[in-house]
Amino acid sequence: MLTIMELKAREDGGHGLQSQSHRTECWLEGWVAVPEELAEKVWSCGGYCEPVLEEGRLVDVVPGQRPEEAAPEPTAEERLRADVDFLAAVTGVEL
Repeated sequence: MLTIMELKAREDGGHGLQSQSHRTECWLEGWVAVPEELAEKVWSCGGYCEPVLEEGRLVDVVPGQRPEEAAPEPTAEERLRADVDFLAAVTGVEL
């Protein structure tokens, strides 16, 4: 599963996060692929972090402060369920 992170922070300081199981490269302009070894760190801070880039590649993140009103990020199980539901909808499979 590939996770990507939006490079430009939103107004609240967070960066958008997305993941898709069938991707191998970043698919959105203005976003960067998150190396597998950083994925859990990125998801655990919910995108509220400062990306550390070297030559256009994400090499680390410095976790930041999540705003009080921000909803918690989905768990790994919730993300997996969302991926399964998405793939079922795209392929026309009824669950």
